[in-house]
Amino acid sequence: MRRALLAVVLTVTALAGCGPRAPADAVAPSDPALDALFADLTAAPTLAEAAAVEQQIWQSWGQSGSATVDVLIERADAAEAAGDKALALRFVNQAVELTPSYPGGWYRRSILLYAADDRAGAIRDIQATLKREPRHFGALSGLGMIYEDMGQEKAALEAYRRALEIHPLLDAARQGVLRLEPKVEGQDL
Repeated sequence: MRRALLAVVLTVTALAGCGPRAPADAVAPSDPALDALFADLTAAPTLAEAAAVEQQIWQSWGQSGSATVDVLIERADAAEAAGDKALALRFVNQAVELTPSYPGGWYRRSILLYAADDRAGAIRDIQATLKREPRHFGALSGLGMIYEDMGQEKAALEAYRRALEIHPLLDAARQGVLRLEPKVEGQDL
């Protein structure tokens, strides 16, 4: 199994030098279909309807536009599931390097960094995600969780509220706001 993963890493490393790369700070181009999904998400009247639209958005976000990057993310998922978070991180690092304009790579890496207790790295990658996809409600909700873990309740509340502007029925963000509003409102933190 490890040899197969090593072969994939070596192949991807060789492919990494091929072809043009997008600038590291490039924003993903606007997608009218995704724009329509976000409009539907904001207007969804029920949790069930919001969940269906949310699933479509996650599916869209899962498409990097690069078969190589998609394989790297799949390999990262498999490595993480097998308990090898270091290998998962190496795969995701390659994905980010190959397609720095792809928000999903940055977001995926932020999750791995957070799991490794690298909150600063996770925040950095969430900010990179949001630079490329400002509507990434998962990244905003994750940012709220990280800030809340760090005791930065005002910043956490702001992140949760931003997530709710995009996805008004996002339960994690709603719960975060309910938890933090009584503590933060009226205080200068």
